[in-house]
Amino acid sequence: MKARIFGAGSIGNHLSNALRKLKYKIEVIDIDKSALSRMKDEIYPSRYGVWDKKINLLNEPSDEFVDLEIIGTPPDTHSNILLERLKKNKSRYWLVEKPFTIPSYKHIRELEIKIEKFKDSIFVGYNHSVSPAFNSLIEDLNECNIPNKISCSWEEHWGGIFNAHPWLAGPKDSYLGFKNRGGGALMEHSHGIHLLTILFDIFNYKIDKLKASVILDKQRNYDKKTYVSFEFKNSDTLSFYSTDVITKNVKKFLEIETENELFSLTFGSENGTSDTYIKKTKSNQIIKKFKKTRADDFLYEMKLLDNLIQNNYRDPFLKNISCEKALKVAFICANIFDNS
Repeated sequence: MKARIFGAGSIGNHLSNALRKLKYKIEVIDIDKSALSRMKDEIYPSRYGVWDKKINLLNEPSDEFVDLEIIGTPPDTHSNILLERLKKNKSRYWLVEKPFTIPSYKHIRELEIKIEKFKDSIFVGYNHSVSPAFNSLIEDLNECNIPNKISCSWEEHWGGIFNAHPWLAGPKDSYLGFKNRGGGALMEHSHGIHLLTILFDIFNYKIDKLKASVILDKQRNYDKKTYVSFEFKNSDTLSFYSTDVITKNVKKFLEIETENELFSLTFGSENGTSDTYIKKTKSNQIIKKFKKTRADDFLYEMKLLDNLIQNNYRDPFLKNISCEKALKVAFICANIFDNS
């Protein structure tokens, strides 16, 4: 099996490692020679112990046909690269790192039209939605009553991001410091909105209105913190979302309340070594801890795609990382910025 990855940054390293565990032949493409050197000499060996000589580093993609192409570049380059690669048609499937694209309604709509005939072959890297912990939650929700409340928080200081990208002095040095380029809290931490859209689909909720409060930095380039509440056309369920890049006591969790049950899922609990799922009823409490490493987050989605590539098996869980779900997230984020 063969894969081609565009972008030698942090994501490119994570996904290269996941694919090498699955025995893929890989080429990594980056127009920046220093990024390729940094991957080989610093990032990859520091994370995984030693450089893997079976990863081929290139400034331009080869003409070889591959099973999977991955776009792990900044969000404001995603659509151009994806459309170019779709035109080249040198791969069976494509994975674009989250967020799928920038929060511009016109741009998202144009992208949606252009990729229509490829939509079943394009996936987006919202890997928390294919984790064993989230899968366990979804299985239980299939038998639960309609919720009274659904809430989600994705609050995490982005110091961790800059620790993983030490060549960046701060947000202004990349897309991260510009919401219109796909940075800031809402876009960079759009995992939470993505998980909510999956839950809304499970309960067949149709968004009627949303109210948002967006707190920008002093230069008004990116959102430091964003609050959102949702109202539905066909339900009285309350739903809330909060995200930021300033909370050092990390809070990444989902909570669903019904009349008689409470479901909660915390990602990265126990200092990032576990995802913890709790189901409570009036008479019982079940706690499930799913041990993991950071590398496992990326291996979950790669295993699903590998099963598709090798066995032509389209696991039902693949729907969670479909480009259609990611387009919903992009539209919601654009709407939030337009109405705040």
